[in-house]
Amino acid sequence: MKTLFDYLYYRTSKFYEDWGEKNGYIAGSVVVTTSFGFIFLSLCIFAFYLFDKKINLNIIWAVIISFCILSLFFINKRKFAELTKKYRDEKHCKLKGWLVFAYIIGSVALFFVSLALCGYWVNVKI
Repeated sequence: MKTLFDYLYYRTSKFYEDWGEKNGYIAGSVVVTTSFGFIFLSLCIFAFYLFDKKINLNIIWAVIISFCILSLFFINKRKFAELTKKYRDEKHCKLKGWLVFAYIIGSVALFFVSLALCGYWVNVKI
């Protein structure tokens, strides 16, 4: 799991640096940790649905903000430099970059799908 987090952190940070941001490692940390937060929220939504509890907007914002604050503990410029050296000569880097992009977008999509399926966002009949 640590290797997965490190690679996701490296690829998103590299993306932000390629787009011209000076400290891309900060944005990379926030984006990756927030994507884990969306997955955690999706699991919470299904758990609340199973136990017939209501989830409200305050819980959602609390989880997202806490994961954003948690990301501040993972910001490490030296770690990003080590990962840059480690993944300098990787093969299929464009494909892996698109997979990381799909993972991040997929975590947000999973959140909205879980809201829809559990009836919190819109009333969906299964």
